[in-house]
Amino acid sequence: MPGQNNAEEQILGIVTNHWQAHGVGLAAKLELADHLAEGPLTVEELARRSRTHAPSLYRMLRALESTGIFASTENGSFENTPASDCLRRNKPGSNWAWVCFTLSPGAPVYEGWRGLPLAVETGQPGFDQLHGKSNWENMQENPEAYSIFNLAMRDLATTIGPAVASAIDWSRYSVIADIGGGIGSQLSEILAAHPDTRGILFDLQHVIAEAPENDRLEKVAGDFFASISVVADAYVLRWVLHDWSDEECLRLLRNLRETMQPEARLMIVESVIPAGSQFDMGKWMDLNMMVMATGKERTETEFEALLEEAGFKLMSIEPTASPLSILVCAPA
Repeated sequence: MPGQNNAEEQILGIVTNHWQAHGVGLAAKLELADHLAEGPLTVEELARRSRTHAPSLYRMLRALESTGIFASTENGSFENTPASDCLRRNKPGSNWAWVCFTLSPGAPVYEGWRGLPLAVETGQPGFDQLHGKSNWENMQENPEAYSIFNLAMRDLATTIGPAVASAIDWSRYSVIADIGGGIGSQLSEILAAHPDTRGILFDLQHVIAEAPENDRLEKVAGDFFASISVVADAYVLRWVLHDWSDEECLRLLRNLRETMQPEARLMIVESVIPAGSQFDMGKWMDLNMMVMATGKERTETEFEALLEEAGFKLMSIEPTASPLSILVCAPA
């Protein structure tokens, strides 16, 4: 049968990709890239610093090297590559926190994906069914997990943030409020790119407490499901709606609609799932939402219906130099 071997190889590749992911996750948790930040180390020295078994560590490094993560030297030591350098904790553009949040044993996303069968069978979040609580409740009880989550959002903002900040003319808006904005990573990028703007960071008290100070940014504590009592020219919801069901999104959006002035604009920054069968990361993020939360990624049609019911109209969809788009919305 033509193409049969390629099809078999495709399936085998998909099935074994999680082996690579496990290796990357453990490398991040052990902070191997940070240990190698100053230069090559022998496997024995790297094992000593990471408190691991040297022969076993070597076998993992050898496998990771075959994918371009870490490289061996002529004398058998190992050093960073551009890929492994992204696993350093505090390097600009780091993926460390996102990898740990997603792939480290015990991390929320790592554990949550074990619930995929339950999510598909029942239509309820797999994480909740495995743990008897939601991921949000779990993180509130586990400050370390919540801190890693906020760091992951910060790290993603180093690539996604500038793309969003440069995609539209934010300078048209004097005051920009980031609703559910975490520790302010996205808002800080917008303010840095548009020096005549001011920002309002709106999130739960324990979240905004971790946000860096900025003399152009006001922190306001609140729960967007209760009320959103901030007045701005533009409101940002970045990667917020995909966390929640349509019913929950309607509560949030209606609260926002009550606050907004007629001339204000809402900027929804999300993946927009395209029509057709082509690969799109948003389709896989949608599965992640099904496993981890009550939310989902949405198509343009689904966004339009949700916005109309909440009292908004979709004005345009602006692409960014990232997998996310900006849906520009106005009060209907």
